[in-house]
Amino acid sequence: MKLGAALSKLKSEKGKLARLINLRKKNAYVEQGIEPAYSFDTLSDEIDEKIEEIRKLKIQIQKTNVEIMLDEKITLAEAIVKIGDLRSQIAKLSDVTERESFLSRWDRDNKVYIPTFDEKELERKLERVELEKVQLDNKLQKRLWEVDLIQ
Repeated sequence: MKLGAALSKLKSEKGKLARLINLRKKNAYVEQGIEPAYSFDTLSDEIDEKIEEIRKLKIQIQKTNVEIMLDEKITLAEAIVKIGDLRSQIAKLSDVTERESFLSRWDRDNKVYIPTFDEKELERKLERVELEKVQLDNKLQKRLWEVDLIQ
């Protein structure tokens, strides 16, 4: 199975688990004299089996991410962490460029606020970081469908 397919399966299995948990919750209490639509114990067993299946799949995915290289420089796991870091950096840079909070202060106390940084340079940096994230993410997505899941 390809790593990309394993990730899709993991998402699907998590959805099934959520539905089983919800079904068990709905059948935990019934009116006296009424049989529940599903057995609490059977659902609990199915939930335990699904949790174990998901755990094993997660371990295989993690092992693959750690052992397989995205390119000659970094592993898949390192690329995933880097993409998360780039997303965080983009969010923080975007927060700085939002002027609405400062403009509302201007309206309130009639003071003029000016940036203490070069807005154009910050925008260029934001664009560079966004481009780096998109390129790395695209490279990772492509690789996920080339790599076989490690057993």
